[in-house]
Formats: sequence, C-alpha cells, structure tokens
Amino acid sequence: MPYPYTLAAALVLAGVYVFGHRLRTRSHRQWWVSIAAGVSVATVFIDLLPEISESQARFAAGPSRAAALFPERAIYLALMAGFVLFYGFEYMVTESAEDKPSGVFFSFQIAALAGYSSLVAYLLVHNIWNDARSLALYALAMAFHLLLVDHSFASQRSQLYKSRGRWILASAVMAGWAAGMLTSIPGPWLARIAAFVSGGVIMNSLVVELPEGRGGRFSLFALAAAAYSLVLMVILK
Repeated sequence: MPYPYTLAAALVLAGVYVFGHRLRTRSHRQWWVSIAAGVSVATVFIDLLPEISESQARFAAGPSRAAALFPERAIYLALMAGFVLFYGFEYMVTESAEDKPSGVFFSFQIAALAGYSSLVAYLLVHNIWNDARSLALYALAMAFHLLLVDHSFASQRSQLYKSRGRWILASAVMAGWAAGMLTSIPGPWLARIAAFVSGGVIMNSLVVELPEGRGGRFSLFALAAAAYSLVLMVILK
C-alpha cells in the first residue's frame, strides 16, 4: 500500500486519542459509543474473522506449522489471548478507579495500551489490503475502536489521561506505523497480530455496550452493526 495512504490512516488513528475528549465533552448521551461499538463488531465478524480463518488454514498447511505448538489452533489462540488480556486490562482499570492507584500503576496501564495501539497501527502497513478502499475500511473501524478505548480509559482516569496519557498513546500509534514502514515480519506472525487485535476489539466493544458499564443503546448498536456489515459485504465481495 502506498506510503501516503498508510500515513494518512495513522494520523487519523492518532487523532482519535488527541481529540477524542472533545466528543466526550460535547455529547452527554454518548450515542456515539453504541455506533462505534457496532462498527467495530461488524468489522471483526465480517472482515477480520474470515481473514483469520483463512490465515489459520494457511498456517496449518504451511511450513511454519512444524515450529508452532498446536498449529491447528495457533491463530485462534492469539485471538483468545487478545480477548483475555484486554479483559484483564479493563478489569484493572475499573478496580483501580476506586483505589487511587499510584503513578507507577498508571504508567503500566498506559504502556500496555500503547503497545496494543502500536500493533493496530502496524497492521496499517503490513496486513494484506487489496486496495485503498479496504485500507480505509480497516482504518475507519479501528478509529471507532480506539475511540471506545479512549472513552473507557478516560472515564476512569480523566485528569491523568487528558494531561499525559492521550499524547503517549497518539505517539504510540505513529511509532507503530513507523515500525511497520521500517521492518517486516513473517506472515504467520502478522496473522497472530491481526487475531490478537481482533480479540481486543471484541472484548472492548462488549464491555462498553454492557448497560451497567457505559450506558450504550442497543438499537443504535444493532443498526450500526447491520449497516456497516452491509457496507463491508458490498465493498469486500
């Protein structure tokens, strides 16, 4: 994919962290949370999971299977790892909100989220995009996803996140993009990264949509998921 396209996509993702607080400030009903979650979930189930299934089939039949534990399930294990680790991260954020955690713990949380954001941006360069449209769809879905991440984290640690955290995460996105431009890793590991990111997308979307969690609206969530699924099926067919 040409350099200007991936750079533009990375700047959009970084901008989500930098400017996301403006949307939270202006929107009291948080309708956008439901829409963002619907778009993210549609992307996972219509686009990413089919790609992961194909990657698993190629991995199980390829030469890399000899060097992997459980090659028939390696990619799915990465998907589960992303789901479980993101749940653990969300749990730590929620628990720490009442305990007044130290700056060290906040730094650990930001570091973990920065690593995840870097992987999302890395895939802008190295995942398999047929054309600029498929790249734009991935970037749009991940922008919505990172908006949910931004919302979830900032709602627990507002002051620290607004003053420092969001800038660190925006920088991590650009660092991930730069790493993608300068390095290359084998295809099986790219498939693992994509699966890991997908697990995080699923977990975060579900957590944000729980009624007791962030006050999402099911009707908007379902409508956004259905509409974006239709867009993906038309464009990616």
